[in-house]
Amino acid sequence: MYKHLVLWRLKADAPNKQTLAQEIKRRLDSLPAVIKEIRQYEVGLNIGGYKASFFDVGLISAFDDEAGFLRYIQYPEHDAVVAFISSVTAEEQIVDFEA
Repeated sequence: MYKHLVLWRLKADAPNKQTLAQEIKRRLDSLPAVIKEIRQYEVGLNIGGYKASFFDVGLISAFDDEAGFLRYIQYPEHDAVVAFISSVTAEEQIVDFEA
């Protein structure tokens, strides 16, 4: 199984961060209905109250193999979600691995 883990940090000056984080989650949650390659998909909003630097939204997704993942990132629906996320986030961290 090919796993794709992504963490996003909203821009520091973003208005109403909680609403933006929820909108990111809503848009990501819409993808499994249109992208058949997705096997597992979990999106979460950070609930930790850490004083250290942290991320606001996380995604853990799974695909049969790397080829399925590469098809997933080519869907126009995926591109639209990525464009929105890029417009409201300051940082993104990605780890892909086999499990």
